[in-house]
Amino acid sequence: MSSLPPAQGPDESPSDEQWEAFLRDAMEGGGAGAPKEASARDRLAAARVRRPRRPRRPRSGTARSATAWLAAAAPWTAVAAVVVFGAFQMGLIPVPRSSPPAPAAGSASGPAEAVSLPGGGTSDGDQCGTKGYHHFPLLAGATDVEPPSPASPASGPQLSLSHYGYAADPDGEGGIVIGLRFTTPGTKKPLRVSRTLGGEGAAVEIEGPDGLVAGAHGLPVSWPSAARESASGASVDVSDGGGGEIVVPAEALCPGHDGDSVARSLVPPADSTGTVTGPPPYRLVVSLRDPAVGTLRTTLGLPAGGGLLSAVNLVPAARS
Repeated sequence: MSSLPPAQGPDESPSDEQWEAFLRDAMEGGGAGAPKEASARDRLAAARVRRPRRPRRPRSGTARSATAWLAAAAPWTAVAAVVVFGAFQMGLIPVPRSSPPAPAAGSASGPAEAVSLPGGGTSDGDQCGTKGYHHFPLLAGATDVEPPSPASPASGPQLSLSHYGYAADPDGEGGIVIGLRFTTPGTKKPLRVSRTLGGEGAAVEIEGPDGLVAGAHGLPVSWPSAARESASGASVDVSDGGGGEIVVPAEALCPGHDGDSVARSLVPPADSTGTVTGPPPYRLVVSLRDPAVGTLRTTLGLPAGGGLLSAVNLVPAARS
């Protein structure tokens, strides 16, 4: 059995005498194995124990130099690098991949065919690109820009658009929201329309320079909670500016169009003072048919007109 002297410390390499003793024992066949060199972790621990600790002094406001910080952090940085590399090799760290490109805005639309819409109604996708299409046959002058002259003021039930614009829900889906406003100028008689607008709902057509870009019919109306309902709840009193809202979902848009862009094109251009200077790029027409409209007109001595009401986003431009 060899009398191989042990190493002096965990951070010291074997001496020449130790190696000679090891080789001699190996030649004789009775060696006890090569002397082991201390690991890097053991040497660090021994050095930390032998290093005299200095009393802590209050910070003087001057940060330690970058060189000193790096020197202290280097061992731990090396250990962290080994751990991270091992985790990467084992597949524990996902490899970042480039995200697929976002779909173009124009993809948020429906097909070029009539389809059922979420929430109710049917799209006019089979009429995409058609000029002058309307689900309800409009009355003469229904889409005129100029308002009635003072000599012949409007009378009987009227429909106007209180607001319109694009709105998105938390899931990223959205549609064009349109507000309806009913008035009855020239009479104090009430106008009570059915909640389903005669069972046919509302129709919407949005037309651009190249024809229809969005359209739907049979759209349901959302009535405000404060709406004055009949005892049976089947009708709503929309006199004195009452109204509701309809939504044109993305599925009612023709291919290549998105709701936000279409809604922006419904707004007429204006100057710095807010004065309208021309027609909007797209024309919006909303129409509905309800028996109560025809009945009220008849009582006022006006043609029933099939109970049809319509409104358009066109407004007269400022006269020079």
